[in-house]
Amino acid sequence: MPSGRKPGFRSLRTRFLFYFLVLGLMSLLLFGALFAFFAWRENDRLEKRAGEELVEQAKEMARDLELAFGLVQRFPDLPVANQERVTQLLRLEGKLVNAVSVVVNAQGYVMAPRPLPLRYPRQIDTSLLAKDEIRTGDAEISPLGSCLVVAIPLSIPTEYSYHNLVVAKRRDQLLQTSVSDLTRYIAIAGGAALALSVLLALYLSNYVTRPLHRLSRAAWEMAHGNLESRVEVSGRDEISALARYFNYMAERIQRGYQQQKEFVANVSHEIRTPLTSIEGFTQALLDDMVERGEERKRYLHIIQEETRRLQRVLAQLLALSRLDAGAWILRPAPLSLADFLREVWEKQRPKAEEKGLALELSLSPALKPINSDRDALEQVMANLLDNAVKFTPEGGTVSLSADPLPRGGARIQVRDSGPGIPEEDLEHIFDRFFRVERSRAQQYGGSGLGLAVCRELVHLLGGRITAWSQPGKGSAFTVELPGTLPEIPWEGSGRGEAVGGKGPGGPPKEGD
Repeated sequence: MPSGRKPGFRSLRTRFLFYFLVLGLMSLLLFGALFAFFAWRENDRLEKRAGEELVEQAKEMARDLELAFGLVQRFPDLPVANQERVTQLLRLEGKLVNAVSVVVNAQGYVMAPRPLPLRYPRQIDTSLLAKDEIRTGDAEISPLGSCLVVAIPLSIPTEYSYHNLVVAKRRDQLLQTSVSDLTRYIAIAGGAALALSVLLALYLSNYVTRPLHRLSRAAWEMAHGNLESRVEVSGRDEISALARYFNYMAERIQRGYQQQKEFVANVSHEIRTPLTSIEGFTQALLDDMVERGEERKRYLHIIQEETRRLQRVLAQLLALSRLDAGAWILRPAPLSLADFLREVWEKQRPKAEEKGLALELSLSPALKPINSDRDALEQVMANLLDNAVKFTPEGGTVSLSADPLPRGGARIQVRDSGPGIPEEDLEHIFDRFFRVERSRAQQYGGSGLGLAVCRELVHLLGGRITAWSQPGKGSAFTVELPGTLPEIPWEGSGRGEAVGGKGPGGPPKEGD
């Protein structure tokens, strides 16, 4: 027995994981690319804005310096703008903007603050200094690194060595959170999401493949003779529906196998019995064992009846094989239902009267001719009436009625007062090889093919056949026919409809 697992990439579980992983990676890559693009654009905008803010802050610092020295010029006795106060101002405001603030002379040497901290540059490249207008730019300043440099010219008449205020801020400190930090966080989150998706894929693959493995094992067992193999059904998803259909199929296969076995036995009996009778009575006639003419005539009559019985069985088998092969050729022609049903009824009358049955014929005067195949319809009606007469006990009633349908066509019904059909058998009454109650089948004979032939022929004619029955009160078979044959013949065998029949809910629809 196979394990249900395929090696390597042929395994549904492996492919499921692979595709899920590829889909996750592609989604993460797409998301990462889009995030990187928008983050880069947003980072660029924020950096520009931060640079503009740094320029404004540097302007404020320059104005503060110029204001301080301006006060000294206006009030000579006011000791405000000494070097110590300038150093305090530069350090305080530098901390506020998180930048290095220095005052340089025209050669770029740092004049303030004093003493100069170790992390501050000793000299600024003169190419970065401003002459008449504010100047900004990027530069590598040792020991700070890559910085945004803002140089503002100072106008302090008392301090000519105070040429520029230079504010330098590291690029990676312009924004509180850089793109590299965001990228790292996104990478960590993406890795966690990918790991979670793999775990989810493992769970989903087990959720999908586990019931499929059970279905595979059950199918394997059924293919090797275990027709009682079934799968457990839980839930209401597509796989559960597949399991229900599998169980329904298994039940039908098991029932069909049992019916076929019974059919083989019944057909063998049906064929062997008339052949035995024919052989026995023929031999008796050949051996001149019968001397009287009346006895010889009785023997010949028995041979004739057994021959007809054998012909009926073979005709039903031939009809089903032709229907299955799609070889039944319809010959549509206008048909007067009233005249047709009277003819069929008259053919059954002698047998019914011989059995002592009451006959009722009710044909609506509103019946109109239909376009149909006479031979196929005659075989249907003959089978239905023959069954009604066969199963109705002496003194019972058999009726045939016909009425027009509102949209054209006709409804024909054959009703009897026989023993009826049990409810549990009613849904299978049109199945091939099915016969109600073994004891009744042995009493009345028959191979269980007549109603199956009726179902196939009625569907071929574009109509439908239904059955109603109540044990002890009889049965009724209703045939509904269209006014004309369908343009395209029915394909396949179709299905009859019996009142009370239950299936698994019909085939699944796309998108359910």
